[in-house]
Amino acid sequence: MSTYTLTGRRVLITRAADDAARWAARLTVHGAVVDVMPCVRTQRITDAGTRERLLAALHDADCLVLTSARGVDAVAGLPGVTALASAARETVAVGAATAGAMADRLGVIPYVARGGSARALGDELAARWGARSAGRRVVVVGARDGRTDVEDALRAAGACVTRVDVYRTIPAPPRQHRRNLAGDGITDVLLASPSAVTGLLNQAVVTNGVRLYAIGATTAAAIAAAALRLTAQSATPDLDGLLEAMRCAPRV
Repeated sequence: MSTYTLTGRRVLITRAADDAARWAARLTVHGAVVDVMPCVRTQRITDAGTRERLLAALHDADCLVLTSARGVDAVAGLPGVTALASAARETVAVGAATAGAMADRLGVIPYVARGGSARALGDELAARWGARSAGRRVVVVGARDGRTDVEDALRAAGACVTRVDVYRTIPAPPRQHRRNLAGDGITDVLLASPSAVTGLLNQAVVTNGVRLYAIGATTAAAIAAAALRLTAQSATPDLDGLLEAMRCAPRV
């Protein structure tokens, strides 16, 4: 872990409340004062069409990939899906939290990707399977408008991938009295999705003195579309990338 310091900086995390704890702990280690203001919420996709697509995909799946604990909860909440999900020949999780949710909700002990992110998972699985990737039937469960790194890597390796989105991220609703971030001493804001950008503007007044960091290109584009000034874009779609962007960004 880098030894640089964020002392003197008050950092706003805009993720959903139950996703913010790990980021807050890492930022605190670097000396930041952390403020959490959830700017996004998640909503399960429970229509009959989603359930039928997932049931059909799981019927003869070789592998089920789940990239978040929220996805696990959504799968477990769809009638009749849990048994088929649990019966997949191989199950894979991104991260310990997702693996724990799969054990609790689906009763399976999955393979846990070593890379720790969806971006690394596809390449890791393709390397692990080798020639067996060709024609392998993989179901990826994710969020609507989420990243497609897993599918892209596995399809490039010859796998037959079906993606089914079981939840969506939506912006936090407008607040009657929006926070003045600069007035509250916020120096840096971390944004991990376009929905978070919308939610931020629904919840707060953002001035040019506050530094904004985007986790990727789509989030950066949303910041620009909102006529806000982007300070830096993370080179990798994770907290490590955001920390590096914060380290390199000029002080205001």
